Amino acid sequence: MSKAKRLLMKNNSWGELYTPPEAVEMIVPYIPDTIKTIWECTAIKESKIVRVLEENNFNVIGSHIQDGYDFFEYEPEQYDMIITNPPYQYKNEFLERAFELNKPFMFLLPLTTLEGKKRGQLFSKHHLQVLIPNKRFNFLDKKSGAWFQTSWFCYKCNL
Repeated sequence: MSKAKRLLMKNNSWGELYTPPEAVEMIVPYIPDTIKTIWECTAIKESKIVRVLEENNFNVIGSHIQDGYDFFEYEPEQYDMIITNPPYQYKNEFLERAFELNKPFMFLLPLTTLEGKKRGQLFSKHHLQVLIPNKRFNFLDKKSGAWFQTSWFCYKCNL
């Protein structure tokens, strides 16, 4: 059984929080010019990440565990970068896998992801960079933003 399937069985969900378009629009200027094809590895059919990236002339490969594309076992043949909003309860596993793939990535994660000795060592080793928005994004279609701050954790983006 794959790592992703074990994680899903443990909590019976990916903890879906849908990324608001403004969160993706903020990173478009920071995507390196050499990037043409982006893999969104947690893309649901109505993915706003995919929509915004395609509107900005990127080729996007969308995949999701529910469609049989396990991020921990599947990798598209051709892509230049990963951009996703991974399930926060599995941020460590997603980060480790992304570093193993050794492609540029941008992950939308809680700012508290910076905390912790193990992650701190991992981030230092890989020279992780963070884009911190000047406001909290609204994930729940309410009038106010989330109660927690999210930021884009970036690898090999030459910010």
